Amino acid sequence: MEKTRLNLLKSLEEELKETEGIGEMSLFTAKELSSPVDVLRAEIADFGSDLKSVLGEFFFLPFEGTEVLYFSTIITLTGVLPREAVPDAVAAVARLNYYLPCGCYAIGDNDKNLIYRFTMPINAGEDKDKQEAAVSFAANAAIMVAEKFEGYLKLVISGEITVDEMVGMMGKEG
Repeated sequence: MEKTRLNLLKSLEEELKETEGIGEMSLFTAKELSSPVDVLRAEIADFGSDLKSVLGEFFFLPFEGTEVLYFSTIITLTGVLPREAVPDAVAAVARLNYYLPCGCYAIGDNDKNLIYRFTMPINAGEDKDKQEAAVSFAANAAIMVAEKFEGYLKLVISGEITVDEMVGMMGKEG
């Protein structure tokens, strides 16, 4: 199972190398990271409302003895949240998550960063091509959803709009 997961990450890495908007990438094995999972890290360039680079991390959750592979993407949207913005950020994340088609935004450890996370179950018994297609779809869907909505959160965090105004703006877009 571990080899399958690593091979799927290698396949995603090859695909992302050909994708416009993806910068530097590194595939780290669990052994290198001293962690239970292999991780593909990629720079996602020109991302979101301010066209900055963000970090995308792609990995499989370490569930053993299952017929399902849980492929996860975490996109770190901001490395540091201003302390005074944390209450509004938490409220905005909670409201925004209600409207998302998949995945969720979250405030990271110690209220310091804002992330988007998406996990997709993949049938471990499928053939390699179908698994690769599912991983590709999940990674690209995560990037698209994270990018579509991050601007709303940044406006709330900067104090330019309230959470209620954010929800109103989203209703007009949809």
